[in-house]
Amino acid sequence: METTGAFQRPTLIADHPVAHQAVDLDGLVGDGPFSYCRGKLLSALPQTGIVVSCRDLCDRAIFDEIIGRYAQKFPGSDRRAIVSMWTLYYFSMLTIAPSVHMFMNRIALPLEVDRLLLVCNEQTGEPEAFVMSGRPEVTSDPAGELHRLMLGHAEPVIAAIAANAGVAPKLLWNNVAAYLSWILKEIAHRHGPVHVEGGLALLEEAQWPGGGRNPMFGMIRIARQQCGLEFVRRKICCLRYNLPGVGGCGEACPLPEGRH
Repeated sequence: METTGAFQRPTLIADHPVAHQAVDLDGLVGDGPFSYCRGKLLSALPQTGIVVSCRDLCDRAIFDEIIGRYAQKFPGSDRRAIVSMWTLYYFSMLTIAPSVHMFMNRIALPLEVDRLLLVCNEQTGEPEAFVMSGRPEVTSDPAGELHRLMLGHAEPVIAAIAANAGVAPKLLWNNVAAYLSWILKEIAHRHGPVHVEGGLALLEEAQWPGGGRNPMFGMIRIARQQCGLEFVRRKICCLRYNLPGVGGCGEACPLPEGRH
């Protein structure tokens, strides 16, 4: 693919060659209930797409160019809502497939921000996959790996996007928490709570392991309908209801106008 402007098609991540992974991640999920994880974590550069180092998302010019492409889908719309919607794609990839591999397959993944490339759609700028450097390894501590992912990737990316795009960090952390809560509970529902022991604590406890405030604490709440049925609700609205053609979050939205 030809690239111009801020984008150059890289072959290295943090001076480490893009490695061929020894573990077939897509083969592990196969056609089962987690088949939607396939194609999200790659070991080699794809033939098409915009490819940028995840660390370079902290560069305002590069981030603005990607968001500019995505914003063409929503001309004249609130830029905060556009950025938030883009991060919903990004954080779904960062949490869903990695959590399945960590907690179901006991695999540690090289997902630090300096070791990962992002593949975006050439036309829309939507995040489509990550390309990893390094190889997946066996782990006996999936919750520890998830915590490392939050500190080594989610935290610096959120800080940069918040600073560069004028979006509140708590909104972005709520975007992370929404997908993380969903996939951990999906794993627990299908295979038992024992599979996600320690993972849900990263959402439900006020402090990170080892100290430090947990920015996802209280972001996902349990609410109750008049009929008594329980459902989850975000603490902070993702603003997607401000975008034309994008549906609201239903009862999950904390704002009445976002539930349509």
